[in-house]
Amino acid sequence: MTYTTNTDDRMIRLYDRLAPVYDRLHQRWLRFAGGEAQAALEAAVRVGMTEEAKLLDAGCGTGRFARGLLACGITPKQITLLDPSEAMLSRCSDLPVRRSRGRLEAMPFPDSSFDLVTSAWVVETVSEPSDALRELCRVLRPGGILCLTFCAEKPFRGFVDWVMYRGLSLRHTGRFLNIEDIKRSLKGAMTCEVQTLPSAGPAATLIARRCGA
Repeated sequence: MTYTTNTDDRMIRLYDRLAPVYDRLHQRWLRFAGGEAQAALEAAVRVGMTEEAKLLDAGCGTGRFARGLLACGITPKQITLLDPSEAMLSRCSDLPVRRSRGRLEAMPFPDSSFDLVTSAWVVETVSEPSDALRELCRVLRPGGILCLTFCAEKPFRGFVDWVMYRGLSLRHTGRFLNIEDIKRSLKGAMTCEVQTLPSAGPAATLIARRCGA
């Protein structure tokens, strides 16, 4: 799939239009393709979250993940939501957390602002994933954890995987990224240890712990 320099603006407008039906479409994706990767990310975040940790959900969408965290007892003051789509972010207006509109490639936060950074199903939607990954690493404090879930290049398990792949390509809502390329980008952006969590389907979850105190 070919992307131009204006892809991000078009992508944001696309997600603005999809906001009213996004949860339904995303649930279909999780059911048939990305459910295990999503579950791996959610489990990793719950293990890594402490009472004092500050969490950024970068590319929060409709706030589904944040709602789950709040239901588990995470305090609202610990959570910050970021999304480039105003329509998506408006769907989070009922949540008593900090919300900020911005692109992953230029986030409005100082260096080392967060103990835990999550980004699910987002880096595959930007024109330059490496730029987004550098920003995700920049706002992570030394010793902090980045939890990243994305559409990944993997061998098809069968017809359903092929349908999901074609659907994503035809809707132009993202593309499938190479896992090793993502790992190299993370290690190029910060000194870290990267772990791939097991999951089936055309999706991957990576956990990167930034080295340092």
